[in-house]
Amino acid sequence: MTRKAITWTAALGVTLVVAVAAAFLVLRYRGPSGVPPAMVPGSWAQYRTSLGHMTHVDSAKVTCSGCHDFEREGFKNPGIAPCAKCHAKEVAQPHAGDAQTKTDCLTCHAFAPNVEAPKCISCHAEAEGPLAAVKMHATTECRECHELHGDPAIVAKSCTPCHAETAPAHAEHAGSRGCLDCHGGHAPAATALSTCATCHAREKASQPAAHGDCIGCHKPHEFVSGGADACLGCHEAKKTFLAARADAHTSCLTCHTPHAPQRAAESCRSCHADILVTHGGKDACITCHEAHPKDPATKVENCTSCHEAVAASDTTGHGGGTPCVSCHKPHDFAPPAKAGLCVTCHARETTLVSTNEGHAECASCHGGSAHKPKVALACGSCHAKEQATAPRGHQVCTGCHEPHGGSLLPKAATCVSCHANKEGGPHETVKGGCNTCHRPHGPSGPPSPPACVTCHAKNQLPALHGVPMHSSCAECHTSHGPPKADRATCTTTCHADRRGHQPGVQVCTGCHVFRK
Repeated sequence: MTRKAITWTAALGVTLVVAVAAAFLVLRYRGPSGVPPAMVPGSWAQYRTSLGHMTHVDSAKVTCSGCHDFEREGFKNPGIAPCAKCHAKEVAQPHAGDAQTKTDCLTCHAFAPNVEAPKCISCHAEAEGPLAAVKMHATTECRECHELHGDPAIVAKSCTPCHAETAPAHAEHAGSRGCLDCHGGHAPAATALSTCATCHAREKASQPAAHGDCIGCHKPHEFVSGGADACLGCHEAKKTFLAARADAHTSCLTCHTPHAPQRAAESCRSCHADILVTHGGKDACITCHEAHPKDPATKVENCTSCHEAVAASDTTGHGGGTPCVSCHKPHDFAPPAKAGLCVTCHARETTLVSTNEGHAECASCHGGSAHKPKVALACGSCHAKEQATAPRGHQVCTGCHEPHGGSLLPKAATCVSCHANKEGGPHETVKGGCNTCHRPHGPSGPPSPPACVTCHAKNQLPALHGVPMHSSCAECHTSHGPPKADRATCTTTCHADRRGHQPGVQVCTGCHVFRK
């Protein structure tokens, strides 16, 4: 290109720039289209640079009369009334403030010069009435998450475009709002820990304080417990009752529910509902079965660990040598009826008492305590007359009577079993035997030995018995021995004057007969 052509081209470029600049200046100072120049205020040059006017006038080609009734009112602030002409949807869903802080379109949309459109955070860095302060997402443009004039107002968009964490299982319940179930969009993530109890109040109330926050066992967003392995993260492994025989006992969660582990004792019934437990309350099972014993093979605690007043050990009850389980079945500790209980071990005795009127009830003689029955029998409580009339040596009824049937013992069939020194004698052949003169106890029978003349009438006695001085039987006779006829007996008291008579003779009856 020649130098001349270059010169003309440069001159043309300058001319165009000048023309455009001149046109801009003319338009700027001439005022907006459709407004008489005389009515254009001097401030127009500044106001037209505001974001609101540039958007409406320059971009959207809105005329001044679209918002200002300048012919009657001039260019004063028209308020928000004109906004509804074009923005009916947005006006219907405004960003309304509270009673203290009113908001309208002009709060966020600036039409004044040198005023930038305010950031949402300029109002929401602090709590606004019922709205919490924006702490999280404070540097994120609000419209990234909120449709500011949405229906409903300020509706939040989904979190998932930015956050990959999801909790699909937790969002399955009716009415779920997804992330907002736990998280406030503007609150720190840690505040979600306090929201669990909003829906899980029952679990939170029963949860031990030592278990801390829910995320101690539940991973955030997954909300699935780690099972028994999670327990071992804080609790050392323990030996468990009969774990070698019961697979279910190897897992903590079989007995300990995650939110109320302290109520493990109540869980026994969930597996052992078929076992009737009549001993103790809701914690009955662990009263006898230790959940975490030192020796897992241990089946039960000793009964006497609680019932020490019953016996010294589990094998010394009921008079000694009787195990508790002989009478009490495991799990059903109520003993059977006394009669049925006693016959298990005392069949012979219960058969005998059935034939002995008044002796059928064992407790009548042995007391009401099956654990500590009386050994010394109190027969006199029912047989008071017999007890009161029994002579010395006959006070123990069982010395003669079998205690359950009441019959005489074999050794008591004859009195000589105890009174051997009374065997024989002149009355041995008397009909009725000893009972003719003696009774073992009253009320029947002779209370004392009758007089000899009861059977031996004096006028019928032979030989020297008829002599008046021989009328006292006891001078020569004893009840159970032979008559006394020796020389000493006769000459000591009665016949002293005959002491020198036939001194070589030992008995007097050789000559002086008492029998014919």
